[in-house]
Amino acid sequence: MRRDRGTAAVEMALAFVVILMIAIGAYEFGTGFIDRNAMANAAREGARAGAAAGDYDNGGVDNADCVVIEAAAGALSGIAGDDVRELWIYESDDTGFVGLGGHIQRYRRPFNASEPVDLTCAGGGDWVRVSNTFPPSSRTLGSKKWLGVKLVVDHSWKTNFLFWSGTTTWEEDVVMRLEPATG
Repeated sequence: MRRDRGTAAVEMALAFVVILMIAIGAYEFGTGFIDRNAMANAAREGARAGAAAGDYDNGGVDNADCVVIEAAAGALSGIAGDDVRELWIYESDDTGFVGLGGHIQRYRRPFNASEPVDLTCAGGGDWVRVSNTFPPSSRTLGSKKWLGVKLVVDHSWKTNFLFWSGTTTWEEDVVMRLEPATG
């Protein structure tokens, strides 16, 4: 009888470890799934706003880029702002080719508070321009008919348990057709 109690305790300990690993895995998968959905939604919203904004410029400020950044930032409710590493606005074709003709407008977050900022958007924060080969003034319907938005996000794992430790870099991009200007 005593031997059976010891066996039950060992079995319970082994079962508990397996159940704990399944529970932690489900939690990590769930939070990762939420972040990936937020990224996909943010890239889609940014591309939709950029396609509608086209070459919108108000007094020399990159307003079309701010429209894209603010739309993407507004949709990133599930991801902390510091996790967004880069945002690209690029010319594409209907296959989703990134940077058709080398035209990419690429932004990243500042590394520290003393770094000079190139673009400050009301709803999107501060950004440093990395690449300036696709300014808003070049986004007309002429030969450029497709606009893409790419988000690069560092996803931080919540538990740092076994396989889920540190950060993972995820990328999400969406391409939409430029819309004609109205009025």
